[in-house]
Amino acid sequence: MSNTNRSGILVLQDKLKQVSERSGVYRMLDKNGIVIYVGKAKNLKKRLTNYTHLDTLSIRIRQMVEQIYDVITIETAGETEALLLESDLIKQFRPYYNILLKDDKSFPFILITADKTPRLQKYRGAKNIKGDYFGPFPSGLAVNKTITEIQKVFGLRTCADTYFNHRTRPCLLYQIGRCAGPCCGCISHAEYSERVRQTRAFLHGERIPLQDDLVIQMQKLSNEQRYEEAAAIRDKLQFLNQIQSTDALNDIGETDIVAIFKQSDTACVQLFFHRNGKTIGNTFYMIPHVEDKTESEILSAFLLQFYDTLPPAKNILVSHKTEKNIDIVLTQKYLKTIKISYPPFKESRNNLMKQALMNAEATYNQQIQSEKISHDTWIELTTLLEKKQLNKIEVYDNSHIQGAYAVGAMIAANESGFQKKWYRRFNINGDIAKTNDDFGMMREVLYRRLTRGIKENDLPDAIIIDGGKGQLSAAIDIFKGLNISQIALMAVAKGEKRNAGKETLFLSTQPTKPIHLNEKSNLQHLIQRLRDEAHRFAIGSHRQKRAKNMFHETLLEIEGIGQKRKKDLITHFGSVREIAGASIARLMRVPGINEKIAKKIYTFYHG
Repeated sequence: MSNTNRSGILVLQDKLKQVSERSGVYRMLDKNGIVIYVGKAKNLKKRLTNYTHLDTLSIRIRQMVEQIYDVITIETAGETEALLLESDLIKQFRPYYNILLKDDKSFPFILITADKTPRLQKYRGAKNIKGDYFGPFPSGLAVNKTITEIQKVFGLRTCADTYFNHRTRPCLLYQIGRCAGPCCGCISHAEYSERVRQTRAFLHGERIPLQDDLVIQMQKLSNEQRYEEAAAIRDKLQFLNQIQSTDALNDIGETDIVAIFKQSDTACVQLFFHRNGKTIGNTFYMIPHVEDKTESEILSAFLLQFYDTLPPAKNILVSHKTEKNIDIVLTQKYLKTIKISYPPFKESRNNLMKQALMNAEATYNQQIQSEKISHDTWIELTTLLEKKQLNKIEVYDNSHIQGAYAVGAMIAANESGFQKKWYRRFNINGDIAKTNDDFGMMREVLYRRLTRGIKENDLPDAIIIDGGKGQLSAAIDIFKGLNISQIALMAVAKGEKRNAGKETLFLSTQPTKPIHLNEKSNLQHLIQRLRDEAHRFAIGSHRQKRAKNMFHETLLEIEGIGQKRKKDLITHFGSVREIAGASIARLMRVPGINEKIAKKIYTFYHG
């Protein structure tokens, strides 16, 4: 008999006849074969039986049970194996009814490369470069600050290999004491290697042994009457002491603090990263649809997903006791001992956890209030634009300097906020619209976007353009030419003296009737945010294009390089950066580039 018309309860009851009482993992599938939930159980039969008692389940889980078409169970040797398998299956299927983290946060690391002359750099992404990674850090700002500290004390190079390999004299960083100058032999290889070792010790938090080593070196240099070198080490010691004196957490070591606040159907998880005896920052996650989950269950799912690709600290302090064996799973995965600790803590750690819990609650309240305002304001915007619903809105702006490096920019948003995966740039080269004609540029950008949108059935519900009646008229012309009437259209003209809050709005349905909103209203602020984000993206795109073009044009400043040789060089090397890093011998492989021209190119970039 087909399961098509059978309820999930009947499916579960049938399955219970075949399920053992051993530990394992179960998958629930809908009628399309899609996995909608993955769970683990110490006793599979007992756990699945719980789903047949609808009166004890939350509304959300009842909805899930109604969709069950099939259940697949896998027995495991124990609870640890079940936990591992459950984690892998959730990662593979990302079931709708499981607690899932959005994969939209990327954490940077500090990398010391394994080169002959190691480089210190900020790094994001897969660890496919050989070297030592330190982190994670909660933001690029935290990484940059730490790198600056390291440069001041140890003088490791931060430049790219192409730049490093072709230096003939020290750069500005050497002059201001931020680099030891290994590129030009200003420091011996042995001494530079020692500085790399000291940097690794510093990043591992081994400050007292490091300071002892530096004191011994300083005394030795002083005894040898090498006072300038001794003074340099003295300055390093003073800087290290200054860093250490500002740290109140020297006893906490490498620790992540994870606290959760839950209310109603949403939870906020707050993380604080502690490295080298100090707080290097924090981040948070809002987790919805958890009305049927305890703090323990939420934290357990969070830890497994958060640390799936991000290496955990040696110590993890959590605000609520999690399911057992998570530390074993993390230890097996990363081949280092991971310890998870629960309250009660010693006084210092207890104070840190209280702070994390306070932040979790405050962040929760801020986010919930922000979402409420966002929803109400989004409804106001929908009404203003005379739409029944507003699932996607696009905002356009242009940027250029007297017609040069012209670009059009489009940002997109929905009620959840800005959706950067939908952003688009439009290069305007003057073939269709003159690059100093704002109206013509707006026509070109809208025509290109809407023509493609019609073809791909991908059109927004509304469009906002930065400008006044002129830009609005240009946009209306494009709409008429493409026979588009379903998209709401609004122009935002700058206020008097460009004051924010004084903007004038024009709708395409009433193009001659200006609209002025209360400058303190949430709707006014939302429109400002949309317009400002489009402007920011347009300016950023323009600067990228200008920088790229200006770098390319440097070739033409070299005597003997015209358009043809420039084209030949770009074709051969692929980019000006590769040309700048090429040796004379490599440059001579390009047709038409003799030794004389190759030397001129090399000298131009390397001095």
